[in-house]
Amino acid sequence: MIFIPPKALAEDTIAKETLREDKTNCLHYEDFGLGKKALYVGMFGISRVGYIPLSSIERVYKRLGVTKGFFEEGKIYGTLCYLVVIFDGREKAYRFTHEENLDRLLDAFRGNTSIPVGKK
Repeated sequence: MIFIPPKALAEDTIAKETLREDKTNCLHYEDFGLGKKALYVGMFGISRVGYIPLSSIERVYKRLGVTKGFFEEGKIYGTLCYLVVIFDGREKAYRFTHEENLDRLLDAFRGNTSIPVGKK
């Protein structure tokens, strides 16, 4: 099977051989994955196509938003949930479809890494 390595989103990179093993064995949460070396993120509808080395991540947290209502004169709203990752001095938000999957990923961060979870 051909391995197409994910794209590095941070300044630091991981060797291709290490990425192959880490991505194969990562824990999956929708289009995202948490390995021992990196967080794999989905982009453009493609699962785990990019990665951020855990050594580059300063903090992760959940951000919730609300969609604008569109039924019955704007009275029905939906929630949007995002994984916010702070790395290399910048902040990037990634959309999750189901909030419970995001909560499971954040629990995995708490249990498997020393990266702070939550806002300061």
